[in-house]
Amino acid sequence: MRSLYITVILALLSGSVCGQLSEIKTDSPDWILYGQVKYVGPAKASLQFIPHETDSTFLLLLWDQRPELKNYFSIRFSSRGNTVEQLYDVLMSFFEKENRNDKQQIRRFQLGTEQLSVYRSPTIGAQAIILSTQKGRIELKKGEINRLFRKQ
Repeated sequence: MRSLYITVILALLSGSVCGQLSEIKTDSPDWILYGQVKYVGPAKASLQFIPHETDSTFLLLLWDQRPELKNYFSIRFSSRGNTVEQLYDVLMSFFEKENRNDKQQIRRFQLGTEQLSVYRSPTIGAQAIILSTQKGRIELKKGEINRLFRKQ
């Protein structure tokens, strides 16, 4: 009798464990590619969006340049207040003639829920910036930023 109770309890438990996973159907729109930096293989960086009536949601997907990680990190933000153009202007400001010689220039700001730091790449001879968050960092050249934001 006791073994019958144990068998029934195990059968009920195994059924409830299997029943905890159920697929949820979604009708959400797909991400639309805005711009990307890609050479051979996976993209180094991409900017995608989902359009909405009032504003769009953007996803900046970046390859973490730290070789030990080999990982992507992302920043999700809204287009409210012309955020995409403001971000482009901040990144391109490092390449302006009056800022080129300022090796100490660091700009920090909030984008979505992420805190970003942007600074000049320490690589000798490189005309590039480093975009860094808690999740990762990436080096971007002027031409790559232009491709990412569809300016070329």
